[in-house]
Amino acid sequence: MLAGLDPSGGAGLLLDIKMLTLLGIKSAGIPTTLTFQTTKTFEDWVTVEKKHFERMLKLTLEDMPLTGVKIGMIGCPEIFSLIAHYLKKFRDQIKWIVLDPVLKATLKKDLYRGEEFLELLKEDLFPLVDILTPNIAEAQVLTELKIEKFPEDLHKACLRLKAYGVKYPIITGYRRRGRIYNYFLGERPKIYSVRELPLEFHGTGCALSSLILGYLLLGNSPEKAMQRAIQKLSLLLKKGASLKASSGLQLIL
Repeated sequence: MLAGLDPSGGAGLLLDIKMLTLLGIKSAGIPTTLTFQTTKTFEDWVTVEKKHFERMLKLTLEDMPLTGVKIGMIGCPEIFSLIAHYLKKFRDQIKWIVLDPVLKATLKKDLYRGEEFLELLKEDLFPLVDILTPNIAEAQVLTELKIEKFPEDLHKACLRLKAYGVKYPIITGYRRRGRIYNYFLGERPKIYSVRELPLEFHGTGCALSSLILGYLLLGNSPEKAMQRAIQKLSLLLKKGASLKASSGLQLIL
């Protein structure tokens, strides 16, 4: 798992590891960035030093049998250039690569730096990715398309993400008439929806993408992994809603 470290455990690397642990899958975690936040506020973030990140990544990849990788917040081009390099080097043994392109914090603070970040992300990393899980805002930034009409605009955005080399784009979090829709484009489109809950949750994107990786590693097809991940996350969020745990999934895990 490669992601930002949220010390509250409500998102990022710690939550990613919790999701795989729930499914009985052992995982390793390497922080790409360090964030300064609580369950309610987000102050700032810094990138892990390039030499330290590379040392952790190299040691982990050489030590552990690796079958899947989940990538969350990356932060800067220097970090994802290293990620791309090592993914290419070890690609033969990696069955699945899932990327959740975290671009903004809940308080709309940018979570990446560098004018070239987005273009390099699309050119260098997307062709290596099996599953990409942007939310609506992230998909609009990455595709430079407005997503308004349902489901036409979701389909157009997914087609553009496929054109960048992503095998299975999934756009999450489209809200419509009291439900939340997730649009999956594989051999053919599939739409998965759940009832919208009366609370806003922190970390749902991280949790969903990690669960998708987990179910893929358990032998499910991408379509089935998506379905099972949504069902699992929905159960967790319903539990959180009953406890009024709006400050984060870490309160119910």
